[in-house]
Amino acid sequence: MNTDPKSRRPLRVAHLMQYFAIGGLERLVERLSIESRSRGVDSLVIAYLEDGPIRAALEEQGVRTLALESGPGLHPGLIWRLRSVLRREQIDVLHTHHLGPFIYGAPAAVLAGCPRVHTEHSHELYDNTRRKLLGAMMAPLAEVVAVTPEISEFRKRFPGRCRVITNGVPLHPVEPSMRARGRALLDAEGDRFVLGCAARLSPEKNHSGLIQAFAQLRRDEPRSLLACAGDGPLAEELRSEAARAGVSEHVRWLGSVQNMDEFYAALDVCVLNSTREGLPLCLLEAMSFGIPVVATEVGGVGELLAQGGGILVPSKEPMVLSAALRSLAAQPELAKELGRAGKSIIDERYSIDQMVDRYVELYHEIAKKPFARVNVDSAPCA
Repeated sequence: MNTDPKSRRPLRVAHLMQYFAIGGLERLVERLSIESRSRGVDSLVIAYLEDGPIRAALEEQGVRTLALESGPGLHPGLIWRLRSVLRREQIDVLHTHHLGPFIYGAPAAVLAGCPRVHTEHSHELYDNTRRKLLGAMMAPLAEVVAVTPEISEFRKRFPGRCRVITNGVPLHPVEPSMRARGRALLDAEGDRFVLGCAARLSPEKNHSGLIQAFAQLRRDEPRSLLACAGDGPLAEELRSEAARAGVSEHVRWLGSVQNMDEFYAALDVCVLNSTREGLPLCLLEAMSFGIPVVATEVGGVGELLAQGGGILVPSKEPMVLSAALRSLAAQPELAKELGRAGKSIIDERYSIDQMVDRYVELYHEIAKKPFARVNVDSAPCA
């Protein structure tokens, strides 16, 4: 019997998420699927609500993708479509990301006899009885992973195990020329104090409060500039808010940004004003570049910044946020010190290699478990 690992086919993993739009979760799946290839994993990335640039980026790197567009609302038929894909592609492990993909992916994988991994990227969506019931059903149906210890602690109210695999990012060599190129792209001339926010333009990111804080900062620090990377449903509304606050000409709305390296390198501070989070990829990325961060104490952010690297502020307090930003503008040496500390934290605890190794180990672990396939081929709706 040939036991040479090189003679075996790669482990086939399907990732299921809602969007191919650019966001922290989507970029994490992109990196995980690309980096796991060198570890013997062949990935298929599936989204069912929205196409977007992440799909093109994956395919450019040789990762297969599939868009099962279904539109808003519940779509029970999506379960059967997913089951067919899992069987056809001979998927060894289905990895769902967030609550919505779990609702469709877990039953589809059960029907296909396919082992399941589910990652919880935050817990703030457990806001009604139905969602709490779904949370309780996760561990019996999948190996549950939390991206922070805080999420894992929250899940102790539900039965079953929840292991922790923290998000990871590439470790960047900082190139001086990259900062110059990034600031040129932002039209940040001279000694502008550049704040950057990389987040989807959606309510939970609270860009509205950030605009209020920035307007206050501009009164005390007129050289400040705000660059927002990301797109989303609030784009036009936020542009109007910036205009009403009198800061439109000092805000750069960049939309979906492909080259985030130059974006981060251009910043003096990375800011995130969310009302809920898991472990935000944008903060890890900024810290990997040695950029200090100012962020609200929600989700796993408090634990991350308790180690250093930035300043924590309470959620929904724009004046406190503005004061924290002003302190870094006035104390460049403090900002550099926080940036150095943040980079060290990423190097030691949040590298992409650590994250990918742990997920690949988990995939192999559960792929060995026996999962019975439910025979529904003869059912009328199969």
